[in-house]
Amino acid sequence: MAYVRCPNCDDTMQDFRNLESGAESAAAEQVLRPTLRKSEVFVAAAYQRCARDGCRRVQRKDNWKIGATLPEEW
Repeated sequence: MAYVRCPNCDDTMQDFRNLESGAESAAAEQVLRPTLRKSEVFVAAAYQRCARDGCRRVQRKDNWKIGATLPEEW
């Protein structure tokens, strides 16, 4: 776990965890696709998810500003 800034949680510091499943990684790739450069490949290990209940924020481990919110149905 990492203690990182979360824009979805009112810019507070929150615990983040690695993406846990193939389905979670696939959902993250779908919402993060628009943030990737054309030649950039999505690598799930480079991203983490906010561990706070109800938060669906996924962001890069090395830059909290690059991220997105997983869909509600996830």
